[in-house]
Amino acid sequence: MIRGEKIYLRPIQKSDLTYLYQWKNDEETFMYLGGGFLPTSIDQLEKWMDVMIDTTGRDKRFIICDNDGSPKGMVGLYDIEWIHRTCEIGVYIGDKDAKGKGYGKEACLLTEKYAKKYLNLRKIKLSVVSDNKRALNMWESLGYKKVGEYIAERYIKGAYRNLTIMEKFID
Repeated sequence: MIRGEKIYLRPIQKSDLTYLYQWKNDEETFMYLGGGFLPTSIDQLEKWMDVMIDTTGRDKRFIICDNDGSPKGMVGLYDIEWIHRTCEIGVYIGDKDAKGKGYGKEACLLTEKYAKKYLNLRKIKLSVVSDNKRALNMWESLGYKKVGEYIAERYIKGAYRNLTIMEKFID
């Protein structure tokens, strides 16, 4: 486990299926994420769990838990490029009562430390919907810098939204 002050990160387990199902089917949680809001059956998610729990490839996903062990969300490193030592990061808090308490920010900091200390990565990239001000503020507070923008890139609730591209060197 990767421990912080308020939270710890642990690998995803098949027993997390119920939480992941609830979070995946919540419009507020998923509408701004890369895959968008797409309600999914528990049966489909169960088939996907083998991919989710596999940490041997280019993706490393973790469940964010408070110190009492209650799952709050998920954070992950994606598309790890071992030669270039880069990856992408993504995070969400699925537990509505845990939003705005700093769990996502701490999860990202812990994930960055892990990426640097154990995976020897040097740069983390991300993309965020440009009008998702809460997310943009969090990423900026973590030291991520805007390096570009895709125009009309994501279709959300009947409108195309711009996508801000950000990165941070962690070495």
